[in-house]
Amino acid sequence: MADDIPVLSRSTTHGPLPAGELAVLGRLGGLGAPHGPTPDATVVLDGTTVRLGPAATTAVLDLLGRLAGGAVVTVAEQNRWLNTSQAARLAGVSNTYLRQLADRGEIPVTYRGTHRRIHPEDVLAWVRRREEARAQEERARDSRSASGDGAHPAPAPSFDEG
Repeated sequence: MADDIPVLSRSTTHGPLPAGELAVLGRLGGLGAPHGPTPDATVVLDGTTVRLGPAATTAVLDLLGRLAGGAVVTVAEQNRWLNTSQAARLAGVSNTYLRQLADRGEIPVTYRGTHRRIHPEDVLAWVRRREEARAQEERARDSRSASGDGAHPAPAPSFDEG
């Protein structure tokens, strides 16, 4: 399914850096070179110090290495989106019903021009809510029938004369 989901991205482009900033990065040494174990990286932003984990360290070192080499770098955020047919297939409902859900606001949509785009997570959240509601209804129905005050009243007693 992931291969069927279009990737839409937002991006920003940075660089090339001014000479002074390149000189600062040059003092870090080893940027852009392959690393064995992930080195320690700490970031200070407006007085707050944070030690980065291995995944963030790798990403930051990659970015800084490219900028230090004089490259223009584009950082992109990728989001996966479904069209209504793909979302309906994921939810197990018809295309028409999914469009109705979207029109009622039960599943959030974003428009790309005139085309609806839906996050897979939003479809799966709707499926979970529907399953929870069905399970709750079933528990309530079971509770009513067990207590004898539900939609299915106990049969009337029969009186045999004889």
